[in-house]
Amino acid sequence: MILIASENSALAASWREMLKNQFDVYDVDVHERRSLELVLRKVSFDALIIDLGILGESGINEISEIKEIQPALNIVVMVKTTDQREEISAILFGAKAYCGFDISSDILPKVVKTVMSHELWVDRKFVTRLLSEIEDITSTKHDEAQRLDKGIAAMTPRECQIAGLVATGASNRKIAEQLSISERTVKAHLGVIFRKIGISDRLQLALYMNRQQQISSIWYGRKDKHN
Repeated sequence: MILIASENSALAASWREMLKNQFDVYDVDVHERRSLELVLRKVSFDALIIDLGILGESGINEISEIKEIQPALNIVVMVKTTDQREEISAILFGAKAYCGFDISSDILPKVVKTVMSHELWVDRKFVTRLLSEIEDITSTKHDEAQRLDKGIAAMTPRECQIAGLVATGASNRKIAEQLSISERTVKAHLGVIFRKIGISDRLQLALYMNRQQQISSIWYGRKDKHN
């Protein structure tokens, strides 16, 4: 069964019309985040068609929270204007597809069929873009391992905690709850972290933290073997 969630009733109706002849679509559309969580906790779905606007201020990052409620849920994120970097974020945080509101009536059913087969709906250049995004931040050289470590060393213990949670896909709200601080405090810490390591957004921070762990373990592991 498929659940449709959008703050725009007309959009939800159009997506329902595109899918109703080929799939079992849940009778009631969801128009707000709280209602979405309540429905997901009561009913099991195969796929979720979700308007990005229904999520909180953390946007794409909140996909990971939805996945916590139903880990096997196949999520299709719908946006007014597509963005290649945002698509990468959506997939990294658990979505199976990322599509524009202007998707055609013959394509949306194909997207849903693909994700319900537990496959990603991405174009052939997606992997190239993902690798390019990673390479923009990191390389596999020793001096980079030192640079990454230097960035981590510049953070306070609390900033390291927050950066590590961002790397797992946690939203500001989730981080605030886990650390017993306000979302405003989380935002303030993130601003400082971004300035310290010279990045501009959460995706870069997640990639930075994950890459630092990977590069450090590989480099220092090899170094230890030689000593």
